Amino acid sequence: MLRERTDTLSEAEKKLVYIGSYRPGRTSFQVPGRDNYRAVMVRAAGGKYIGDEISGSSIVNVDPEWVITRNPDVMILSGSNQFIGYDITDPSEVTAVIEDLLNRVDFAEVKAVKNKDAYMVSHAYILCGGASGLIGTIYYAKWLYPELFEDMDAQEMHQEFVTRFQHLDLNVKDVICVYPPPKS
Repeated sequence: MLRERTDTLSEAEKKLVYIGSYRPGRTSFQVPGRDNYRAVMVRAAGGKYIGDEISGSSIVNVDPEWVITRNPDVMILSGSNQFIGYDITDPSEVTAVIEDLLNRVDFAEVKAVKNKDAYMVSHAYILCGGASGLIGTIYYAKWLYPELFEDMDAQEMHQEFVTRFQHLDLNVKDVICVYPPPKS
């Protein structure tokens, strides 16, 4: 369904996506190479990946200027279990990290920052391979192209995944695994 809906997008319509970890005060950004599963997920969601010029699947450190000059439309931050995941119910820490990025003076003219298109996902629960990677890709698609996927409820699909396949007694709407959750 993702491919079916995004295959009609022209290259100009595809959103350029940064994905990587971000920490306030850090002087470098991490960017996975074009073969990394995070890059694969971005492309599966219909996006263009900012790190396609980096060969392999390793993660490299780049300076902020590298990201700024590429001017991503959307920034997806990969968060640690410290402030995002199945055991986190308070969004204050993840909100603070996103706000820090959005308030960086050097990023003021970056499209993602100007349009407040910055999000965070739990690396452990939404990005790591298998079905969780598919759920993460659905979240990406909802953030990148809400109009193409307005009939798709990412949290509902995520809930089915944790209940039916992971056998967890967990309501995904009560925990912070993605932030902010896409509108249903």
